[in-house]
Amino acid sequence: MDDEAQRAAVGELVLSTRDLMLAVGTTELPPEEVAAARAEIDALAARLGVGRRDRVLRAGFDGPAKAKANGVPWRSFAYNPMAIPFDMTFEGTTARGRLEANAIHEGPADSLHGGYAAHLMDCVLGTMMQANGYRAVTGTLEIRYVRRTPLDQPLELFGEIVRSAGRKHTARGWISHDGEPTVEATGLFVEVAR
Repeated sequence: MDDEAQRAAVGELVLSTRDLMLAVGTTELPPEEVAAARAEIDALAARLGVGRRDRVLRAGFDGPAKAKANGVPWRSFAYNPMAIPFDMTFEGTTARGRLEANAIHEGPADSLHGGYAAHLMDCVLGTMMQANGYRAVTGTLEIRYVRRTPLDQPLELFGEIVRSAGRKHTARGWISHDGEPTVEATGLFVEVAR
């Protein structure tokens, strides 16, 4: 099987699955139509489950570093429908991203759930480590919720490596809306053996 063709097909299926998740979470169809849709989804899940792998398809570890070297965006979570996808760009020891969270990411009314915000910060900072060639895992991640992070509006993500000492790297980042930080993060990342 062509690996690139498989990745492209799974990536497209993941996009459709995210659309399905949003439609399921926000539907107001009558109960009989919801039941019919469930039967269709169950049948599709059984069909897709026949050729199942043990884990979600992953991009290569060196993907962010290659994207950085080529000056192209890196698509985070292209193959995992549970994550919030977004494109990142890298320059030196910094990373930037942009996304819009929607109703399935809601915590407080009309706001991004704090767990998703922490997830996004971990992703930005961790992927930035990869883009800079560090095979590092999150040791600690401190999150500060500054103000509400709205749904369905453009959000900016930022991360930077602020200190490196041996195997330990400290990074900070934030999520912002309309130029104002909504979430701030500081993380310690520790390099692990290859």
